[in-house]
Amino acid sequence: MCTSTNLEATFYAFVSGEEGAKNDSLWMASSSADTIVEPTHTLQGIWWVMWLVVLEYLALWWQDARLPCLHDNILSLAHAALYEVSKVMVRGLEYGVYTWVWQHWAILSPPGNSLLGFLTLVVMTDLGYYWLHRAGHEVSVLWAIHQVHHTSQDLTVAVGLRHSPLQRLFSWVFYLPLALLGIPPTHMLAHAQFNLLYQCWIHTEAIRTLGPLEHIFNTPSHHRVHHGVNKYCLDKNYGGVFILWDHLFGTFQKERPCDIDYGIVNQPERFNPLYHQVFYLEYLVEKASSMENWRDRISTMVKGPSWVPGSPWTGWEEGRADIRGPREFQQPRATSATHCYVLLHFLAACVLTHHLAAPTSGSLVVFVYSVVVVAALTCIGILYEQPGYTRVLEMCRCGGGLALCLLFPLPAASNTILQLLTTLYAFSLTVWIVHPNTLLVHTPCKS
Repeated sequence: MCTSTNLEATFYAFVSGEEGAKNDSLWMASSSADTIVEPTHTLQGIWWVMWLVVLEYLALWWQDARLPCLHDNILSLAHAALYEVSKVMVRGLEYGVYTWVWQHWAILSPPGNSLLGFLTLVVMTDLGYYWLHRAGHEVSVLWAIHQVHHTSQDLTVAVGLRHSPLQRLFSWVFYLPLALLGIPPTHMLAHAQFNLLYQCWIHTEAIRTLGPLEHIFNTPSHHRVHHGVNKYCLDKNYGGVFILWDHLFGTFQKERPCDIDYGIVNQPERFNPLYHQVFYLEYLVEKASSMENWRDRISTMVKGPSWVPGSPWTGWEEGRADIRGPREFQQPRATSATHCYVLLHFLAACVLTHHLAAPTSGSLVVFVYSVVVVAALTCIGILYEQPGYTRVLEMCRCGGGLALCLLFPLPAASNTILQLLTTLYAFSLTVWIVHPNTLLVHTPCKS
């Protein structure tokens, strides 16, 4: 039976500062008497999504369908970890405005933890997400950030957690109406995270249709359209949990029998996760600079990606790219050993991120080890590109990680974890020194 107490214990975290300090699974977001903490449902979700990826491969193999590229799944999970480590670094400070509005301007009392209140907040949060998502596609400067989620050329459950850390800078704005309605920050954060977690399973080609549920919920069929780069798919199906908003606001598009191609119109040609965060911003600045006056330059930033002077907000329909597949997949430089290597270091980055989430971790420790995590996730992309400096870069990274584990061990990590990390860095450093060709190749591999 679902009681209000169970709901509070399961989904929300509004605890005193003393209780928060004892809980190593929460991000600290305030230092007031009643400490507001950010749940880590999406961080924990990374581990579950990895198992879902395995199940998805098995389901597609059983259906005799094309299997997703392994490197694309690994990079999606790397983006997810990069998004989570950004939470560690900012400690929820970006939600300060929401907290202030809730504390000083709320016009209603908190709704409590009843089942009715819970379901109402599910709907309200999803409405906020609809407009956040729509703005991420129809405002160019926001699309320059959100496009990270769409750069995968496969649609897999791992893509569901592929988000840009920069998205945290503006996403809270679309949930401010909830603060005015008296929704505590931790309740909003919990629902926003579960909204994202729900969407993981709809990023797949393994499930074709859900029958009558297609009329109410966002499903794999609807979301395949959203991720399509085909002309009929652009700017459609923005809902998170419910598809009702798209029917209501005129952005719904049903999936057609033809194959859908994934990615973005200006597909990046590199694997580096940090490059993916900024490459479109560079393109957008160049586009704005080419305009003849300041009004058009500003419009380039705030209107749709397809906007040109004289066109509607999202550009002329006939002026949009009409991409018809199949599109060529960018191929990584990788051997089986390379895939195993990046997987091990990705798992190490996830373990470090989980332990950095502990409120007991000091600011300096959090900063130093966060840099280690970001470096590991960045090098995953670099290893798939393998520029000339790959060997030296990895020797420096593994050597630095080894020295850090030996001289300045992470306080929140157990001895077993530290020993495993030390062994991984030492073994990796040895491989790069003695036999680097185990991990380096000279020609791109096939899908």
